[in-house]
Amino acid sequence: MNYTLESLASDLQAQNYAVLSPDLAANGTLIAALQNSMASRHGGTDDKALGAFVDSQNFHGGRWTRFNIMVTSFLKLARDVNPWSAWDSCDVVFGFYADLSNCLLDDSYPCEPLVPLFLATTEHIIPLAVALDAHHAQLGLKRHQFLSHTSMVISKLFNSIKANSENRIDDFARLPQKQQILLYLVNRLNNIYFRMDAPQLCSNIFKNFRPKCSIPRFSLFPLRQQIEYRYLLGRYYLLNARISNAFVQLNDAFRSLIAVAKTSGSSPTLLRNVRRVLQFLVPTGILMGKMPRLSVVAEFDADLANVYSTLQQSIRAGNIQGINGWLRQHQQRLLEKNLLLVLLEKLPMVAYQHLVRRLVRDWSLANGVNRLPYDLVARALHTSIGSDDNSSTIDIFTGIHPGASAENVLVTLINLGYLRANCFPALRLCVFKKTGNLADILPPIAERIVGMFPLNSDDAWLDS
Repeated sequence: MNYTLESLASDLQAQNYAVLSPDLAANGTLIAALQNSMASRHGGTDDKALGAFVDSQNFHGGRWTRFNIMVTSFLKLARDVNPWSAWDSCDVVFGFYADLSNCLLDDSYPCEPLVPLFLATTEHIIPLAVALDAHHAQLGLKRHQFLSHTSMVISKLFNSIKANSENRIDDFARLPQKQQILLYLVNRLNNIYFRMDAPQLCSNIFKNFRPKCSIPRFSLFPLRQQIEYRYLLGRYYLLNARISNAFVQLNDAFRSLIAVAKTSGSSPTLLRNVRRVLQFLVPTGILMGKMPRLSVVAEFDADLANVYSTLQQSIRAGNIQGINGWLRQHQQRLLEKNLLLVLLEKLPMVAYQHLVRRLVRDWSLANGVNRLPYDLVARALHTSIGSDDNSSTIDIFTGIHPGASAENVLVTLINLGYLRANCFPALRLCVFKKTGNLADILPPIAERIVGMFPLNSDDAWLDS
């Protein structure tokens, strides 16, 4: 292949910007030909000579300085790239990516045709950043250094996007290219922040997404991007212990994926995405008191269903010792998903409600009384929590609820709204109204959580 600087200039004058792709897998032949051409070129190919050549082409009338800088950056990449070493080439590759992004910041220039190149380059850059960061120790770099740089480039473009509040557009295809990629940028940024173990940075992205939109309805965005947004928002809510909000978003993401499977058929990618959502939807549902049907979960992820089957059995039995054992056994897995702390904090009260439910059903209602003696609850708690004989081995699992007192558990359940009753310490009794309906005494946990922590009203537009 014979491809010279003049060939590149001709393609750029014709706005064939795909030739600027730094992806060697897709554009390696052209880059290699350009590199060979520059190596034999008379007149020099140092930085100054390349810059002078680009300026001489008078792209866009010579007014768009950032475009010239970006093209010069690509020529440096073509000249210096080492196809056998990502590390040797990272400076020119990431430098070009930043210069390309800078071209898109100012809407007064014709930057729209560059958007597809930016999307394709982003899809190339992120895996490259992940691969380089995986060797940060050997390279003597900070953790996530390349991902952090990538996020700053994308964030800069995200911040440059402004909504046209005077002219809302109902047709996605008529939107400016930068508006069309808005949700794509949001999802890419939030995915990077989660990968960097810095999900708190997602807050600003979620908050500023809607004000930047020029379309009135979320449903106008591509469905795949909608699903990914809900998945990431659900994970963010779960990390911040906003359980009801997390459940709504994760459940909507799951239902949308199932709907896609029914209409378009299943695929390995779709199945992988369903599994990603279930990793967080299943524990969130359990915290909401909504025990998932594990037979359905097993259709997509048999291992996940098997893991949570043991936990569900312990919760239904009100077995705190079993829950602690499960948390300890799966500690590393839960830590990697940022699930350990929220489960450790909230699972015990879900289990205690099930324990009290069994006592009310099997003792109070069976004997026709509307009370629970503290002593009965204390014996049940002792069985649930286990013996204190091994107090020397206290850890985060056994130290939070060691020999919990009956009154503390009952009062906490009442305060949370999980138990409708009154405690009488002098009589050592918990008294509830006379009824044969368990739900009147121990209402559904989901109902109470939503009542105490309403859904975020800002998310209502996601259903539009």
